[in-house]
Amino acid sequence: MATEAELSSRGFVIIMLGVGVLLCCGVPAGSVYLYRKDTRDEPGIRAAADAYLSAVVRHDDNGAYDMLCAADRRRESRADWLDRPAAGYGVTGFRITDVTIERSGDTPTRRWVTAEVTYSDQAPRTVRLNVARQDGDWKVCSPDVR
Repeated sequence: MATEAELSSRGFVIIMLGVGVLLCCGVPAGSVYLYRKDTRDEPGIRAAADAYLSAVVRHDDNGAYDMLCAADRRRESRADWLDRPAAGYGVTGFRITDVTIERSGDTPTRRWVTAEVTYSDQAPRTVRLNVARQDGDWKVCSPDVR
């Protein structure tokens, strides 16, 4: 018959093995879940960035403003947006190179589009457009190209 000390050490070993299995299997499974790309949202995100950048290329300031998220529209009225000289008048084209959806356990999911923007008067530049879903539509937030 096993002594109380042997039973106690066996219990400890079994618990430690259980913890080890959870760490070995749980951490990779959790990271796959948190960082997997949800491809269902990707077409809408890509379309929002495409619509915004297409409006910039066409010099359609109203169309570009319509694609801005609510926080940007609260910060700047349409009249102010239209009155402000756009730095993007040299924009001649763009190519979307990536759509990123980043999930983290403690922060909200972040989504952005990376695009290579070409200019008539300078070298191409890589830009990042943050995208958010608002009222069922995808909108561009705080774009660094206009």
